[in-house]
Amino acid sequence: MVVFAETSRRRSSNRRVAAVSIGLFAVLGLVGCSDGSSADANFEGLTSVQRVYDRTGYSLDPAQTADIQRQLENLKSETGADVITYVRELDADSDDTLDQVEALQQQWVSTAGIDQNTAGAILINREPGQLDEARAGIFLGSTYDDGNVPRDEQEAIVEDVLIPPLRDGDVAGSLTSGIDRLRSDIRNGPPVTALDRFADGPGSTWLPWAGSVISIVGLLLVAAVFRGRAKSTVSEQSPTTVRPDQATDAAYATALVHRSAQPSGVPGTVLALAAADALTFEPDKKPGKFDKGTVRIRLLDRTRARGEVQEAVWSMLADRAADDVVPGDELKKVARGPGVTKDLVDARLGAGGFVADGTGRRRVVLAGLGVLGGAVAVGGIAVATSGAPAMWFAVVASAVLLVAGLSTAIAYSRFSVAGLDAARPWEAYRDGLKQAAKDDDESVDLNAALPDIVALGLAPVFRKRLEAATDPGSDTPLRAFTSPAGANYAAGDPVVLPWAAFSGVFVSSGSGSVASGGGAGGGGGAAGST
Repeated sequence: MVVFAETSRRRSSNRRVAAVSIGLFAVLGLVGCSDGSSADANFEGLTSVQRVYDRTGYSLDPAQTADIQRQLENLKSETGADVITYVRELDADSDDTLDQVEALQQQWVSTAGIDQNTAGAILINREPGQLDEARAGIFLGSTYDDGNVPRDEQEAIVEDVLIPPLRDGDVAGSLTSGIDRLRSDIRNGPPVTALDRFADGPGSTWLPWAGSVISIVGLLLVAAVFRGRAKSTVSEQSPTTVRPDQATDAAYATALVHRSAQPSGVPGTVLALAAADALTFEPDKKPGKFDKGTVRIRLLDRTRARGEVQEAVWSMLADRAADDVVPGDELKKVARGPGVTKDLVDARLGAGGFVADGTGRRRVVLAGLGVLGGAVAVGGIAVATSGAPAMWFAVVASAVLLVAGLSTAIAYSRFSVAGLDAARPWEAYRDGLKQAAKDDDESVDLNAALPDIVALGLAPVFRKRLEAATDPGSDTPLRAFTSPAGANYAAGDPVVLPWAAFSGVFVSSGSGSVASGGGAGGGGGAAGST
């Protein structure tokens, strides 16, 4: 029994020790998990008569402290605002500073026994060991937060008045400037800018009407200029895969469709030369893990080039060849633009009367009207947001002018009626090839159409068919990728280069933060960082 009693007492004692230990750990855990910013929101030693506190010991000298105390007392007598200033060393961000300056205002209200609606606080948290790093915050009661010192003005006081002097370590200058700005705001309201005065004057009277009239007149001019563009006399034709004629170069055909010489006309012409056995493709960069390599070109027989465009492209290749071989890197340079084919195509378009006179000037006029609309829209937004809501109508009208002017400038064709009529069958051919690419049941003679497919920019939609036709196991290899007799490969050999190797060369695939918030006790504040 004695043993049992002793054991029971020991067990009871152990339970009490465990309970005490658990309680201690819980208390320590709560302390460890408490919000740091809440702990930093305690401001010791506040009195009802002192309005200036420098807890750093070096930010303000006695004369500066007395001067700021006098300024705050004058602020109270002149405006009724009971404001306290507090400077200390603390590593805190803008959000923490905002929470802390609200707590400072509330503690000041409690200590001084004053009305929280007219109480205010300015807090400066200086970065320990850094004279030019600090956070500043201001919090004002609802009398001013709802009145002449609203939230955006409090943010302006922090960013424009309190923070700049702190970047130079000037705490006294920061507080003095802040108090002066606060006094002016309470008396007169936030500073009025020239734009605000303009918005209240012309921006609310004649300016919205003037902006609207300018935009409407501009839209009428856009409509009049765009209506004067050339229009085809030939109706749109049904899509077809039958080429309009066999004599027109692919580079010229794509120029008719796109209204100007295109870079894609060059690789289209290269394929036409390959199909005519004027040149052949050879491996250049070996296939890698993530690509199928690139090609180079071996020039074979210039006499097989037909027409001035093919002659021009041959010359472009010959200029970059070494021992009749053009490496892949040089081919990429050739493919970047139309090169000398542009002059040939433009000359042919001009000789055929396909380019209308004056279209360049009209496109400039349309673009200029669009830019005018954009300028009016930007200015109108600035005026409207400054207090002239009537200006929004002019903003909307000018935005429409911006879109209309730029879009019509892009859409305005440089072609004449004759040019548009000549382009109709080629547009139908382009549309027919595009539809055929999406329909597996519709056959296309890839050998005949390949230069056009590439020149017209349709290679991406034909990719699967081209890859299949250039597979080494294909029963019908593309003629352009089959080496002719006399080349490095025997005549009639199957395709040795994938489409991806060719397309890899020639065909392209498709300052400090500001925190702002409202307080639980009414009013609002702002805080910022250097």
